Amino acid sequence: MKKHTFIISVVVLVIILAVVSFYMLFVHVPYYQYHHQLDEIRNEICETNQYEYDDYFSEYRGKETYYIVKVKINGVESYVAYNKELKLVDTYQGEVADEAVVQKAIQDKYQVNIESMEIGYENERFVYYGRYQDEQSLLYVYYDLATGEFIKAVRLGE
Repeated sequence: MKKHTFIISVVVLVIILAVVSFYMLFVHVPYYQYHHQLDEIRNEICETNQYEYDDYFSEYRGKETYYIVKVKINGVESYVAYNKELKLVDTYQGEVADEAVVQKAIQDKYQVNIESMEIGYENERFVYYGRYQDEQSLLYVYYDLATGEFIKAVRLGE
C-alpha cells in the first residue's frame, strides 16, 4: 500500500511540475519579454529625446502601430506618438478632454460602461479609444483627445 501511495504521489508531482513548466515557458516568459521590450522602447524614446516621462505609455495598434508617451517637454505636459521605427509622428500639447466626460458620453450613447480609456493615434490625431465586448459583438469607440468629441465607432459582430 505504501508503495502505491508513493508512486501516485510521484506521478502527481511530475504532472504538477509539467504544468508549471509549460506555464512558465509558454505563457509567463513571453508575457514578461513582451512587456520588458515595451519598457525598453519607452526608455529609448525618453532618453533619446531628453523627455521627462509622465506616467503614461501605450502601444496603440490601429491601422499602424504607434507608441504613445505622455511626457513633459520643457515643463509642458505633452503626448508624443512614435511609429514602429521610433520616428516622431506627432506631438500634442494642450488641454485634454476629461476622461470621465467621455466615458459618460459613451454610456449615454451605447448603454455600455467602458471603465478605462486608452490614448491612441488614429487618422493623424490623438484620440481616446475604448473597447467593449459582450457575447455577440465587439465595440470600439473613438473620441478626440482635445475636445472629447465623438469621432467614430466600429462594431464587429452581431
